[in-house]
Amino acid sequence: MPKSSDNSYAHFVTTKTYHQNPYFSDDILAGIMKEELEFYAGKYSFSLLGYVVMPDHLHLICWRDIDEKPDLTISRIMNSIKAMTSKRVKRYLFYGQNSHYLDSLTDVGQATQRHFRLLQAGFYDFNIYSESKLAEKLNYMHVNPVKAGLATTRNNYHWSSHKSYFTKGTRN
Repeated sequence: MPKSSDNSYAHFVTTKTYHQNPYFSDDILAGIMKEELEFYAGKYSFSLLGYVVMPDHLHLICWRDIDEKPDLTISRIMNSIKAMTSKRVKRYLFYGQNSHYLDSLTDVGQATQRHFRLLQAGFYDFNIYSESKLAEKLNYMHVNPVKAGLATTRNNYHWSSHKSYFTKGTRN
């Protein structure tokens, strides 16, 4: 686990899709989420220790050095990831050839305005305070697709960081 102070922990974060619709069962939409996770990890210089994109939710574990970036909060990280993922998914659904999820994205708004929601507001955040808790959360996260019947092993689920632990050696 990266160095930590009393105020610096790894975070296990979960966010769900709006009405738990399985938007991320679409590989293109899951790919957009994965790209945004990686983009913001680089942009904000936080460590993405693990993730799994499930059809109706996302788990991730991230860590940032609050001594180096005191203004970078988990809320800012998640708001950025969720906002840009939503924009890109909506753009793909509206201007691409896939309208399968358009009706479920629509919230009734004013007659001249359409409101759309991909992800639920907020997220669940759990502070990881030890190596054993980190291992527990990584295991929970990576076995999730197997328990859900989406993969036969942790290693053959495409939208997970599990493979990277064994194919590239160390994580950042």
